[in-house]
Amino acid sequence: MEQAMGEIVQQPQTAEAKVAAMERGASWFFWISALSVINSLSVTFGGLSDMLFGLGGTRVVDETFRQSTLAGVNSAGLSFNLAIAGLFALLGFYARKGSDIAFVLGIFLYAIDAMILIGFRDVFAFGFHLVALFYMFNGLLASRRRLDPSV
Repeated sequence: MEQAMGEIVQQPQTAEAKVAAMERGASWFFWISALSVINSLSVTFGGLSDMLFGLGGTRVVDETFRQSTLAGVNSAGLSFNLAIAGLFALLGFYARKGSDIAFVLGIFLYAIDAMILIGFRDVFAFGFHLVALFYMFNGLLASRRRLDPSV
């Protein structure tokens, strides 16, 4: 029975494959960070609305700072957005090194961010968040499998 299940679900067998799967999951944090910076720069300097891959947290910051000033470019809002993106990059750095805490914290923060997007009724960005969460969770599982094959 157990052998039949192993044939149905293909899991990485070698240590190198497990590390590679973990790093693929962790690289999503870098993608999120980079796309968030692109989104923040386009909103701040281009006057565009948020894109598909923007963060809900950065949208809250943009809306808050947009209401409190008449200036077209708000450096304080951009600074907060860059700090949020930097946090995801930092989590990605530690997740690539094998930190399960970084994976769990990043997944938790990104899930909260997805809930914020539901509040903005941005279904497409929410869908992107679900895809990213799926791959980050697979990276967490691969990280756990490195140490405990029964995961």
